[in-house]
Amino acid sequence: MKYYKFLSGLPLLNKYSYKFLFVSFLGIHVPLIGLILFIVLGPAAVLEPGTVIGITLLLTLAATGVTLYVLHRLISPIRLVKSALHEYLTMQKLPTLPTHYKDEVGVLMHDVQHTITEVSSLLEEKRDLLAMLTHDLRSPNINIQQAMQLTKGETDPAITEQLYRSVEHSAEKQLALIEAVTGLWRHESTGVQLYDLQRVQLSSVLSEVLRQHDATLARKQLVVQSRVPEGIYACAEPDLIAEVFSNVLFNAIKFSRPGGEISLWSEEGNGSIKVFVRDQGLGFRPEQAEALFQRFTPFRKRGTGGEGTIGLGLYLCRKMLHKQGGSITAHSPGEGQGAVFTVELRAADAC
Repeated sequence: MKYYKFLSGLPLLNKYSYKFLFVSFLGIHVPLIGLILFIVLGPAAVLEPGTVIGITLLLTLAATGVTLYVLHRLISPIRLVKSALHEYLTMQKLPTLPTHYKDEVGVLMHDVQHTITEVSSLLEEKRDLLAMLTHDLRSPNINIQQAMQLTKGETDPAITEQLYRSVEHSAEKQLALIEAVTGLWRHESTGVQLYDLQRVQLSSVLSEVLRQHDATLARKQLVVQSRVPEGIYACAEPDLIAEVFSNVLFNAIKFSRPGGEISLWSEEGNGSIKVFVRDQGLGFRPEQAEALFQRFTPFRKRGTGGEGTIGLGLYLCRKMLHKQGGSITAHSPGEGQGAVFTVELRAADAC
């Protein structure tokens, strides 16, 4: 790599092909330059033709050998890339290719390093997902099976009702897990997704989302105060933005204490619209705010009613909003002090 590194430091040789041409040019002209120097600086006597031919041949052979050697060393970055790919494919060893060079081979090394790192990360995440699915799908099935076995000989209606609720809870957990995972696969396709961005009335979307969660809100006796005016329109994909608000509201419900309050309001300005969702629930430490949006976040926890989570919901929300030119952030003063989630969208004029 030292020859490639040295030639990369010359400003005029900013392309890989220029480096080859430069070395070849020197190799071709070294015999001529050497012969001229020998004639000018050598003995004053007239040289015999055979001497001139011999000197020319020697200089040509020497220059050819040096040129071939330098060119061979100049392709060392390509051999390095080949070796890195081979080691990753055979031993899963992550390479450490230099990524700061700007010519064609430098771009190749950067892209190979980036691609291998991304592929390795993706494979690790898929393994984690498979392990999580294996565990989280087995547990509800075991619970359902055990509950159904117990109901066979049970005569107490209260206990039977409790067992049925356990079956219902396990089935809901399975369904939530399946929906989260299919949502992840749907929104992480490698191709470019084109969304049908439209003028969306946010108050209408939020009203529909609240209706979907009526039963959950009633179960926890939660009060929702919505102060989003009817005249607020955003530029968004209707189904996806409804999914985002449904997820954010479900989180607020999940982490709210029974009898609490959830507040929704909006702000306009600078070509964007912000919708705030505040709860009085469990909250989180301020330094954990950004980590909540990671895939399978390590800070996931059960809700106040024992609701489980797999740490994908907020990750998907941010991903869906990003593809629509929006964003989502979270804030909490601390654990036990509630939280505020802010969804920012482009104003309707952007559509």
